[in-house]
Amino acid sequence: MTPEPSADTHPLDQHRDPSEAARVRGMAAEVAARFGGDLARMRRANGYSNATWVGDGIAVRVAHTPVGMAREAALVRALPRGIGHPEILGEGTIEGHGWIVTREVRGQNLHEAWPTLTAAEQRHAIRRLWARVHLAHDASPSLRTYVAAHGGFIPAALGDAAAAADRAAAALGLSGPRRSRLHAVVEGYFRAAPLVEQCVNHGDLALMNALWDGEVTAVLDFEFAVLGPVEIDLCRLVCEARVSDDGRRVDSEAGAAALEIAARHMHPVHGPALIHGAAILDQLRDLDIWLAQDSPDERAEDWRPSRLLTALLDADGGYLAPLLG
Repeated sequence: MTPEPSADTHPLDQHRDPSEAARVRGMAAEVAARFGGDLARMRRANGYSNATWVGDGIAVRVAHTPVGMAREAALVRALPRGIGHPEILGEGTIEGHGWIVTREVRGQNLHEAWPTLTAAEQRHAIRRLWARVHLAHDASPSLRTYVAAHGGFIPAALGDAAAAADRAAAALGLSGPRRSRLHAVVEGYFRAAPLVEQCVNHGDLALMNALWDGEVTAVLDFEFAVLGPVEIDLCRLVCEARVSDDGRRVDSEAGAAALEIAARHMHPVHGPALIHGAAILDQLRDLDIWLAQDSPDERAEDWRPSRLLTALLDADGGYLAPLLG
């Protein structure tokens, strides 16, 4: 049984084993000290799969699980400068847990800044976020050796995706027609994906993975970079701009900008199937994470990924509706 978190547990660790969270913090303190930092003077930054602290001129990321970061570090060092990723000062492992230290750069996490931005600033931020990450798409010929064709929310094979769909259908009690539609959309993605150009996607294109300083100054955390259709990044961009933190659709200038970008960059034939399938796969991955937390305080159907998944299965296609008609 996982121990109950204490009152001083950081919100990002509330669903983690407190002893494991403390262990990762100890690793981060050790790494920070190597680069002249003191974790006690650094602040915890957003992020789920890695624990991140920023301050003392550096940013330290440590994987929560025993996975390496050498591949991500190699990719980051090869990225076009225009993406703005902070300079990597070092990377390595402690007891199998990968870590990366980058130079601290000026800026606020875009997700944290978002509620304070004007409508025009939000629209500009979405456009600039896409412009920066699109540099990676364009540089795919030189970057593709650093990434795999699966990872993040993109499973290795249709069978893995179908199994995730079955888990979601069971957890949410989906009706027969909705279960069939779920499998049809997933299968449609896997049919279409090999037929289009494969590019290097960020794979987790979220507001929290960008910095804002009156401008989008950097795109961060390429740990889920994946080779595949550009619709992988497009579906996340549209979701970030058109869906609130609690999973409700938002009509805004930023959302309109994201839809315009998606319509321009989607494949003219296979784009709807790919962006719809990628969005479904995204929510299936998130739903698996939520199911593993096994929170008794909410019904599964009320979770954010559940709301988004069921809306994507509606006849209009949820937040992707303007792109699927």
